[in-house]
Amino acid sequence: MATGPGFLQFVVLCVCLTLSHLCGEIDSNESKKKEEPPKIGNFALPMSQQPAALVGFGGNIIDKGEIQLFFFADEFIGKDKIIIDLIPSVLFGITDDWSIFFNFPFTPLMENAGHKSSGFEDFFLQLEYAFYNKSTSTYVDQATIVANITFPTGSSKKNPPTGFGSPSLFLGGTYYHTLVDWFLFTAQGAVLTASDHGTKFGDQFLYQFGLGRNIPSPKGWIYAWMIEIDGQYNKKNRIHGIIDPNSGGNVLYATPSLWVSSKEVLIQFGVSFPITQNLFGDQIKVDYALNFNFGWSFY
Repeated sequence: MATGPGFLQFVVLCVCLTLSHLCGEIDSNESKKKEEPPKIGNFALPMSQQPAALVGFGGNIIDKGEIQLFFFADEFIGKDKIIIDLIPSVLFGITDDWSIFFNFPFTPLMENAGHKSSGFEDFFLQLEYAFYNKSTSTYVDQATIVANITFPTGSSKKNPPTGFGSPSLFLGGTYYHTLVDWFLFTAQGAVLTASDHGTKFGDQFLYQFGLGRNIPSPKGWIYAWMIEIDGQYNKKNRIHGIIDPNSGGNVLYATPSLWVSSKEVLIQFGVSFPITQNLFGDQIKVDYALNFNFGWSFY
């Protein structure tokens, strides 16, 4: 088939447009790369291994297909009061913006004013969605919505109770602002409980803030310190239709902690000290709490 100047010009134009498109994509990719912080400090490892709250909820967005196994433990200690929680859990990245979190709480000991109990607590399933992400050459911002539902695998009849006795719903949100050296975070949420034969544990309202800083670390590791301020307001319980005057109130803790992570593991330990404990009626206060978290990541 004969080809004339018009056809050759058309071919040249197509080639030029294709090259222009490819160059544009390269420039775009280069631009995206430039809009990411350097892989140092808090960004030296994947997102799942970067510093996050110890006591606060949320902040559990990881890469698609990644799995993390966790073991969290805490112990609240006061005069005639001990509460120990052990929580093995599994976190899975559904997408780069969605995660699902399975938690299996257990208490080997709850003691309050001479009364003791132990056993399974309420299992909960949590979903988290990162609806806002912004990355620049100096910082990364992320905001998430968190929702979970608990199942009554614990017992409301034990003294102290190890569960609500009915399902509950949690709704909340988090915001993280991370720089190479510093990071800030905040989270607010509410636990809405259901009634079971006239017994309803008080709804809970959580408010949390924190900041931290990277510590110079060996290559392939992240060391950091942080301090959290974690508050919780509880409404009074209703037991068999009667309001319990010795329940509910507002507590506020300060929790300094240390963070250590590699690409596969993370370890965090902190001690919580009460700033204020405005408890309704006659309740035993907490003197301090120990918190520990260990995680193992599979990519």
